[in-house]
Amino acid sequence: MIPVKTNAGQQVLKDRSIDLTQRQRAALIVMDGRRTVAEVMQSAGAAPDDVTLLFELGLVADVAVATAPTEPAPLMPARPRALRS
Repeated sequence: MIPVKTNAGQQVLKDRSIDLTQRQRAALIVMDGRRTVAEVMQSAGAAPDDVTLLFELGLVADVAVATAPTEPAPLMPARPRALRS
């Protein structure tokens, strides 16, 4: 899983509206959508509980989910059936 900051996560880094520990904040900073969770934890010195909390607070999301389309693709029109003789 590759985590990326959400808009809420970016805002929390700017205004510190949510009280995060130093490890949680460090983990949030390095979540750039290119590093795996393991790499983030190693880089920031964060524990699994720290990363879990960031997900629960909606400050980060899995990059695969964050980049998924929010609306379904339009349906293709059905082809008319060939006339039977």
